[in-house]
Amino acid sequence: MGLSCHDCNEAKKKFRGCDSKPIQPMLVDGVPLERCPAKIIMPEVKEYIMYYSIWKRNIPLFNVGALYYPSKLLEIFDILESAEIEVINNKGQ
Repeated sequence: MGLSCHDCNEAKKKFRGCDSKPIQPMLVDGVPLERCPAKIIMPEVKEYIMYYSIWKRNIPLFNVGALYYPSKLLEIFDILESAEIEVINNKGQ
């Protein structure tokens, strides 16, 4: 999902606003962010995004079927998938 700080070099960090105001702010719901999203998202949310990206690659998260995944986790995956679809649809406009 592009939120890994390990993938950023100094130029990307400056562009995205890792340590200061970004050169090109990212937009969330039409509102420009003052910092890189990776810096302002709570750690718990980052974990859910990481689990979602693993799940999207069909890699099991647990040693059980998806039927036995916690309902909270599946609800969060639905929210993330809806957001992902919205981003894809907005790019096509």
